[in-house]
Amino acid sequence: MHTHAIVHLVHGDSVALVCPAIGGALAALRWRGIDILRPASDEAIKSGLVRQMACYPLVPYSNRIGDAQLQAEGQHYTLRANFPPEPHSIHGMGWQRAWTVEEQEDNRVVLSLQHQPDADWPFACTARQTITLDAQGLHMALSITNRDTRAMPAGLGFHPYFPLTPGVRLQAHWSGVWRMGADQLPCGSAPEAQAAPFAQPQLVAGWRSDHCYSGWDGVATLSYAQHAVRLTASEDCRQLVCFAPGDERAFIALEPVSNVNNAFALAARGVAYTGMRLLAPQQSMEISASIGVGESVHA
Repeated sequence: MHTHAIVHLVHGDSVALVCPAIGGALAALRWRGIDILRPASDEAIKSGLVRQMACYPLVPYSNRIGDAQLQAEGQHYTLRANFPPEPHSIHGMGWQRAWTVEEQEDNRVVLSLQHQPDADWPFACTARQTITLDAQGLHMALSITNRDTRAMPAGLGFHPYFPLTPGVRLQAHWSGVWRMGADQLPCGSAPEAQAAPFAQPQLVAGWRSDHCYSGWDGVATLSYAQHAVRLTASEDCRQLVCFAPGDERAFIALEPVSNVNNAFALAARGVAYTGMRLLAPQQSMEISASIGVGESVHA
Protein backbone atom coordinates (compact mmCIF):
# COMPACT_ATOMS: atom_id res chain seq x y z
CA MET A 1 0.00 0.00 0.00
CA HIS A 2 1.11 3.57 -0.59
CA THR A 3 -0.37 7.04 -0.44
CA HIS A 4 -1.66 8.11 -3.84
CA ALA A 5 -0.88 11.58 -5.16
CA ILE A 6 -3.67 14.09 -4.63
CA VAL A 7 -4.36 17.14 -6.80
CA HIS A 8 -5.74 20.02 -4.72
CA LEU A 9 -8.13 22.42 -6.43
CA VAL A 10 -9.12 25.64 -4.68
CA HIS A 11 -11.47 28.50 -5.52
CA GLY A 12 -12.96 30.87 -2.97
CA ASP A 13 -14.72 28.86 -0.25
CA SER A 14 -14.42 25.57 -2.17
CA VAL A 15 -11.78 22.84 -2.16
CA ALA A 16 -11.71 19.66 -4.24
CA LEU A 17 -9.29 16.75 -3.92
CA VAL A 18 -8.65 14.68 -7.05
CA CYS A 19 -6.88 11.30 -7.15
CA PRO A 20 -5.81 10.66 -10.78
CA ALA A 21 -4.34 7.22 -9.99
CA ILE A 22 -7.54 6.05 -8.27
CA GLY A 23 -9.86 5.92 -11.26
CA GLY A 24 -9.59 9.65 -11.91
CA ALA A 25 -11.82 10.06 -8.85
CA LEU A 26 -12.66 12.92 -6.54
CA ALA A 27 -11.74 12.18 -2.93
CA ALA A 28 -13.56 15.20 -1.49
CA LEU A 29 -15.48 18.37 -2.27
CA ARG A 30 -15.79 20.91 0.55
CA TRP A 31 -17.50 24.29 0.79
CA ARG A 32 -16.81 26.48 3.82
CA GLY A 33 -15.44 23.38 5.55
CA ILE A 34 -18.62 21.35 4.88
CA ASP A 35 -18.32 18.03 3.04
CA ILE A 36 -20.56 18.42 -0.02
CA LEU A 37 -19.70 14.93 -1.25
CA ARG A 38 -19.08 11.91 0.95
CA PRO A 39 -15.35 12.22 1.66
CA ALA A 40 -12.90 9.37 1.16
CA SER A 41 -11.07 8.32 4.29
CA ASP A 42 -7.29 8.47 4.53
CA GLU A 43 -7.27 4.66 4.49
CA ALA A 44 -9.41 4.55 1.33
CA ILE A 45 -6.97 6.90 -0.42
CA LYS A 46 -3.95 4.99 0.88
CA SER A 47 -5.40 1.68 -0.31
CA GLY A 48 -6.80 3.00 -3.60
CA LEU A 49 -10.41 2.04 -2.81
CA VAL A 50 -12.23 3.78 -5.63
CA ARG A 51 -15.73 2.79 -4.49
CA GLN A 52 -15.09 4.72 -1.29
CA MET A 53 -14.21 7.90 -3.18
CA ALA A 54 -16.51 10.93 -3.34
CA CYS A 55 -17.19 10.66 -7.10
CA TYR A 56 -15.74 8.77 -10.06
CA PRO A 57 -16.29 8.77 -13.84
CA LEU A 58 -18.25 6.07 -15.65
CA VAL A 59 -16.65 5.40 -19.02
CA PRO A 60 -17.27 4.00 -21.62
CA TYR A 61 -20.66 3.01 -20.16
CA SER A 62 -22.75 3.35 -17.04
CA ASN A 63 -23.93 0.55 -14.81
CA ARG A 64 -24.06 -3.11 -15.87
CA ILE A 65 -23.46 -5.18 -18.98
CA GLY A 66 -25.46 -8.31 -18.23
CA ASP A 67 -23.36 -11.43 -17.58
CA ALA A 68 -20.37 -9.51 -19.00
CA GLN A 69 -21.62 -10.19 -22.55
CA LEU A 70 -21.25 -7.11 -24.75
CA GLN A 71 -23.42 -7.02 -27.87
CA ALA A 72 -22.53 -4.49 -30.55
CA GLU A 73 -23.05 -4.35 -34.29
CA GLY A 74 -24.03 -8.02 -34.40
CA GLN A 75 -20.90 -9.08 -32.53
CA HIS A 76 -20.57 -10.61 -29.06
CA TYR A 77 -17.64 -9.96 -26.76
CA THR A 78 -17.04 -11.62 -23.42
CA LEU A 79 -15.77 -9.06 -20.93
CA ARG A 80 -14.20 -9.44 -17.52
CA ALA A 81 -16.70 -9.58 -14.68
CA ASN A 82 -15.09 -6.67 -12.82
CA PHE A 83 -17.33 -6.49 -9.75
CA PRO A 84 -17.28 -9.92 -8.06
CA PRO A 85 -19.27 -11.79 -6.95
CA GLU A 86 -21.65 -10.36 -9.57
CA PRO A 87 -21.46 -12.04 -13.00
CA HIS A 88 -21.74 -8.67 -14.77
CA SER A 89 -19.33 -6.01 -15.97
CA ILE A 90 -20.02 -2.63 -14.42
CA HIS A 91 -19.23 1.05 -15.08
CA GLY A 92 -16.62 0.43 -17.77
CA MET A 93 -12.90 0.40 -17.09
CA GLY A 94 -12.15 4.06 -16.34
CA TRP A 95 -12.95 3.80 -12.64
CA GLN A 96 -10.43 0.98 -12.24
CA ARG A 97 -7.52 2.60 -14.10
CA ALA A 98 -4.94 5.27 -13.35
CA TRP A 99 -5.47 8.51 -15.28
CA THR A 100 -2.75 10.92 -16.44
CA VAL A 101 -2.64 14.61 -15.51
CA GLU A 102 -2.48 16.59 -18.75
CA GLU A 103 -3.02 20.10 -17.41
CA GLN A 104 -3.18 21.55 -13.90
CA GLU A 105 -4.04 24.97 -12.52
CA ASP A 106 -5.08 26.18 -9.07
CA ASN A 107 -8.76 25.50 -9.76
CA ARG A 108 -8.69 23.16 -12.76
CA VAL A 109 -7.24 19.82 -13.80
CA VAL A 110 -7.46 17.86 -17.04
CA LEU A 111 -7.04 14.07 -16.89
CA SER A 112 -6.77 11.56 -19.73
CA LEU A 113 -6.86 7.81 -20.15
CA GLN A 114 -5.49 6.00 -23.19
CA HIS A 115 -7.03 2.56 -23.58
CA GLN A 116 -6.00 -0.37 -25.76
CA PRO A 117 -8.31 -3.36 -26.30
CA ASP A 118 -8.28 -5.81 -23.40
CA ALA A 119 -10.58 -8.04 -21.35
CA ASP A 120 -12.41 -5.03 -19.90
CA TRP A 121 -13.16 -3.26 -23.18
CA PRO A 122 -12.40 -4.56 -26.69
CA PHE A 123 -12.04 -1.17 -28.40
CA ALA A 124 -9.20 1.36 -28.49
CA CYS A 125 -10.35 4.70 -27.12
CA THR A 126 -9.30 7.85 -25.30
CA ALA A 127 -11.17 9.28 -22.33
CA ARG A 128 -10.70 12.82 -21.05
CA GLN A 129 -12.01 14.42 -17.89
CA THR A 130 -11.88 18.11 -16.93
CA ILE A 131 -12.64 19.12 -13.33
CA THR A 132 -13.01 22.82 -12.52
CA LEU A 133 -13.91 24.86 -9.44
CA ASP A 134 -15.33 28.37 -9.87
CA ALA A 135 -17.76 30.76 -8.23
CA GLN A 136 -20.70 28.58 -9.35
CA GLY A 137 -19.29 25.34 -7.90
CA LEU A 138 -17.72 22.18 -9.26
CA HIS A 139 -17.90 21.40 -12.97
CA MET A 140 -17.04 18.04 -14.53
CA ALA A 141 -16.76 17.30 -18.25
CA LEU A 142 -16.19 13.76 -19.51
CA SER A 143 -15.57 12.64 -23.09
CA ILE A 144 -14.75 9.46 -24.96
CA THR A 145 -13.23 9.21 -28.45
CA ASN A 146 -13.27 6.02 -30.49
CA ARG A 147 -9.68 5.32 -31.60
CA ASP A 148 -10.55 1.92 -33.04
CA THR A 149 -11.10 0.91 -36.66
CA ARG A 150 -14.59 -0.38 -35.79
CA ALA A 151 -17.71 1.42 -34.63
CA MET A 152 -17.78 1.44 -30.82
CA PRO A 153 -20.81 1.46 -28.51
CA ALA A 154 -20.52 4.06 -25.77
CA GLY A 155 -22.14 5.75 -22.82
CA LEU A 156 -20.91 8.04 -20.05
CA GLY A 157 -21.80 9.07 -16.53
CA PHE A 158 -20.72 10.37 -13.14
CA HIS A 159 -21.06 8.57 -9.80
CA PRO A 160 -21.17 11.17 -6.98
CA TYR A 161 -22.01 10.17 -3.40
CA PHE A 162 -23.74 12.74 -1.21
CA PRO A 163 -23.80 12.58 2.60
CA LEU A 164 -27.11 11.49 4.07
CA THR A 165 -27.76 13.40 7.29
CA PRO A 166 -30.96 13.61 9.37
CA GLY A 167 -33.59 15.77 7.70
CA VAL A 168 -32.02 15.99 4.23
CA ARG A 169 -34.62 16.43 1.49
CA LEU A 170 -34.45 15.58 -2.21
CA GLN A 171 -36.23 17.36 -5.04
CA ALA A 172 -36.03 15.90 -8.57
CA HIS A 173 -38.33 15.35 -11.53
CA TRP A 174 -38.48 12.25 -13.72
CA SER A 175 -41.23 10.46 -15.62
CA GLY A 176 -40.37 6.76 -15.48
CA VAL A 177 -38.29 4.10 -13.82
CA TRP A 178 -36.35 1.10 -15.13
CA ARG A 179 -36.80 -1.19 -12.14
CA MET A 180 -33.97 -3.59 -11.44
CA GLY A 181 -34.65 -7.25 -10.75
CA ALA A 182 -32.86 -9.56 -8.35
CA ASP A 183 -30.12 -9.95 -10.98
CA GLN A 184 -29.54 -6.15 -10.92
CA LEU A 185 -30.68 -5.82 -14.55
CA PRO A 186 -33.83 -4.09 -15.88
CA CYS A 187 -36.97 -6.17 -15.40
CA GLY A 188 -38.58 -5.08 -18.66
CA SER A 189 -37.87 -3.55 -22.03
CA ALA A 190 -39.30 -0.12 -21.21
CA PRO A 191 -39.47 2.20 -18.20
CA GLU A 192 -42.58 2.16 -16.06
CA ALA A 193 -44.42 5.47 -16.03
CA GLN A 194 -44.09 7.05 -12.61
CA ALA A 195 -45.48 10.21 -11.12
CA ALA A 196 -42.55 12.20 -9.76
CA PRO A 197 -42.35 11.22 -6.08
CA PHE A 198 -39.85 14.00 -5.38
CA ALA A 199 -41.53 16.77 -7.38
CA GLN A 200 -41.68 18.58 -4.05
CA PRO A 201 -38.84 18.23 -1.52
CA GLN A 202 -39.22 14.95 0.38
CA LEU A 203 -37.19 13.35 3.15
CA VAL A 204 -34.63 10.86 1.84
CA ALA A 205 -34.45 8.88 5.09
CA GLY A 206 -36.07 5.48 4.67
CA TRP A 207 -36.10 5.59 0.85
CA ARG A 208 -34.55 2.53 -0.72
CA SER A 209 -33.64 2.53 -4.39
CA ASP A 210 -31.16 1.05 -6.83
CA HIS A 211 -32.97 1.91 -10.05
CA CYS A 212 -32.49 3.98 -13.20
CA TYR A 213 -34.98 6.85 -13.55
CA SER A 214 -35.79 8.08 -17.05
CA GLY A 215 -37.13 11.37 -18.32
CA TRP A 216 -35.08 13.21 -15.71
CA ASP A 217 -35.07 16.96 -16.32
CA GLY A 218 -31.38 17.30 -15.47
CA VAL A 219 -31.74 18.96 -12.04
CA ALA A 220 -31.70 17.47 -8.53
CA THR A 221 -31.51 19.39 -5.25
CA LEU A 222 -30.55 18.15 -1.80
CA SER A 223 -31.51 20.46 1.07
CA TYR A 224 -29.51 20.14 4.27
CA ALA A 225 -29.88 22.04 7.54
CA GLN A 226 -27.36 24.76 6.66
CA HIS A 227 -26.84 24.46 2.92
CA ALA A 228 -28.38 23.21 -0.33
CA VAL A 229 -26.68 21.26 -3.11
CA ARG A 230 -27.86 21.51 -6.72
CA LEU A 231 -26.80 18.81 -9.19
CA THR A 232 -27.26 19.62 -12.87
CA ALA A 233 -26.29 17.70 -15.99
CA SER A 234 -26.05 18.22 -19.73
CA GLU A 235 -28.80 17.36 -22.20
CA ASP A 236 -27.39 13.89 -22.98
CA CYS A 237 -27.84 12.84 -19.35
CA ARG A 238 -31.55 12.28 -19.03
CA GLN A 239 -31.20 9.14 -16.94
CA LEU A 240 -30.56 9.39 -13.20
CA VAL A 241 -29.44 6.27 -11.36
CA CYS A 242 -30.38 6.60 -7.69
CA PHE A 243 -28.70 4.34 -5.16
CA ALA A 244 -30.22 4.88 -1.73
CA PRO A 245 -29.27 1.81 0.34
CA GLY A 246 -31.55 2.76 3.20
CA ASP A 247 -29.28 1.18 5.79
CA GLU A 248 -26.40 2.25 8.00
CA ARG A 249 -24.47 3.58 5.00
CA ALA A 250 -25.02 7.32 5.35
CA PHE A 251 -25.02 8.36 1.68
CA ILE A 252 -27.17 8.64 -1.40
CA ALA A 253 -25.68 8.30 -4.88
CA LEU A 254 -27.31 10.41 -7.60
CA GLU A 255 -25.69 9.43 -10.90
CA PRO A 256 -26.31 11.48 -14.07
CA VAL A 257 -25.79 9.06 -16.95
CA SER A 258 -26.36 8.95 -20.70
CA ASN A 259 -27.48 5.31 -20.98
CA VAL A 260 -29.88 3.08 -19.11
CA ASN A 261 -28.65 -0.01 -17.29
CA ASN A 262 -27.71 -2.89 -19.63
CA ALA A 263 -28.30 -0.52 -22.53
CA PHE A 264 -26.22 -2.36 -25.12
CA ALA A 265 -28.13 -5.62 -24.74
CA LEU A 266 -31.46 -3.78 -24.75
CA ALA A 267 -30.50 -1.87 -27.90
CA ALA A 268 -29.45 -5.13 -29.59
CA ARG A 269 -32.98 -6.43 -28.92
CA GLY A 270 -34.46 -3.39 -30.63
CA VAL A 271 -35.39 -1.42 -27.53
CA ALA A 272 -35.54 2.31 -28.24
CA TYR A 273 -34.30 5.23 -26.16
CA THR A 274 -31.64 3.33 -24.23
CA GLY A 275 -29.17 6.20 -24.61
CA MET A 276 -26.60 3.87 -26.18
CA ARG A 277 -24.43 5.69 -28.73
CA LEU A 278 -22.53 4.08 -31.57
CA LEU A 279 -19.38 6.06 -32.32
CA ALA A 280 -17.71 5.82 -35.70
CA PRO A 281 -13.89 5.68 -35.75
CA GLN A 282 -12.48 9.00 -34.43
CA GLN A 283 -15.95 10.14 -33.33
CA SER A 284 -16.43 11.50 -29.79
CA MET A 285 -19.19 12.10 -27.30
CA GLU A 286 -19.15 14.30 -24.19
CA ILE A 287 -21.29 14.94 -21.14
CA SER A 288 -20.99 17.36 -18.26
CA ALA A 289 -22.36 17.85 -14.76
CA SER A 290 -22.10 20.55 -12.12
CA ILE A 291 -22.52 20.64 -8.35
CA GLY A 292 -23.45 24.04 -6.96
CA VAL A 293 -23.79 24.93 -3.29
CA GLY A 294 -25.63 27.70 -1.47
CA GLU A 295 -27.47 28.62 1.67
CA SER A 296 -30.31 26.26 2.57
CA VAL A 297 -33.83 27.59 2.21
CA HIS A 298 -34.48 25.92 5.55
CA ALA A 299 -31.53 27.53 7.34
